[in-house]
Amino acid sequence: MNTFPYDSWEAAIEAADGTTGYFTWGPGGNTASYVLAFIGIAVSVVAALLVTIREDKLLNDAADRLADKYS
Repeated sequence: MNTFPYDSWEAAIEAADGTTGYFTWGPGGNTASYVLAFIGIAVSVVAALLVTIREDKLLNDAADRLADKYS
């Protein structure tokens, strides 16, 4: 199955003007690139915060248990 829409790479390079993105769900523009990058950064920051908060809680609970055990 050949899904490449051009006869050669040269034709594809000539057709690419550098101003449009390549997305299967929408035409032109690089807005989707910016939206995906923003969503990826936001998800990464939220995940980092959740991991940090959870680890802080677990370590404080462990420290409290050890302090109760050896005090």
